[in-house]
Amino acid sequence: MIRFIYIPLLFILSVGPDSTKAEYLRDDDLKSFVVSCYLEQEIPVFCSKQQIDDPHLKIHLPLFKSVMIDEKIHAFRIMATVENLSKKNLVGAKIKLNSKGMNSNIIEFIINEKVRYKMESSINYSHLIRSDVPKVRQTYNMLHSAYYSADISDFEMAVTELYFD
Repeated sequence: MIRFIYIPLLFILSVGPDSTKAEYLRDDDLKSFVVSCYLEQEIPVFCSKQQIDDPHLKIHLPLFKSVMIDEKIHAFRIMATVENLSKKNLVGAKIKLNSKGMNSNIIEFIINEKVRYKMESSINYSHLIRSDVPKVRQTYNMLHSAYYSADISDFEMAVTELYFD
C-alpha cells in the first residue's frame, strides 16, 4: 500500500509547480491584462496595470491569436479595446503596445468608433502580423515568444490620443 501512495506522490513532486503553466497564451491570460487610466480634461494623466479605484478608461487586449494563412504562413491576429467609463462619448483613440525588450513600439492600435459610457470598443478591425513580411519580423518574433511562452508580463499599453464628442 505504501508503494502505491509513494509513486504518485513522487510523480507530483518531480513535475513541480511550473508544469501547470500553459505552452501558449490562453484567454484567461488575456483577461488578466488590463490597464486602467485616470483622465483630466480628456487627457490621460495616470495609467497602471494595477487595479485602481474608479478609472475613467480601461484598456484590454482581448484578441491575440495564432493563425495560419493558406495553411503555410503563420501569423498573429491582435487587437486592443477601450472600455469607456468617463461618462462622455469616446469617438476615437490610439493605443500603443510596447514591450520592455524592444526600443520601438510594437503596434499602434487605432480605435475609430463611438464608444458610449460603460461600453467597450469592438475587435472588428484588428492587426495581422505575418511571419513572411520582413518589415514586421522583429514584431512577429516578439509576439511569437510571448504567445508560446504564455508570458505577456513585459507588455505595456499606453493611450496616446483620445477623441470625445
